[in-house]
Amino acid sequence: MVWIKIFFLFLLLYPSITYSSELNEEEEMYFNFVDLNNDGVISYEEIEQSLNLLFQIIDLNQDNKISLNEIYELKGIIESLR
Repeated sequence: MVWIKIFFLFLLLYPSITYSSELNEEEEMYFNFVDLNNDGVISYEEIEQSLNLLFQIIDLNQDNKISLNEIYELKGIIESLR
């Protein structure tokens, strides 16, 4: 589970590290999604809670497993919102 948290943080921060010193709108949205108490910082507990919430959202059939079909469904929803 720890590697998932590290990977999640990497995905959150990678674009801003690579391309710019400022966060773009999408990166700020990710930050705000994880900063559950809106205090301007992300705690370990907030990462854990966000991952649990994200997992529940993606796991459409609630079998405690995420399938490729569930990822494709999520991707379709995200792309339709853009």
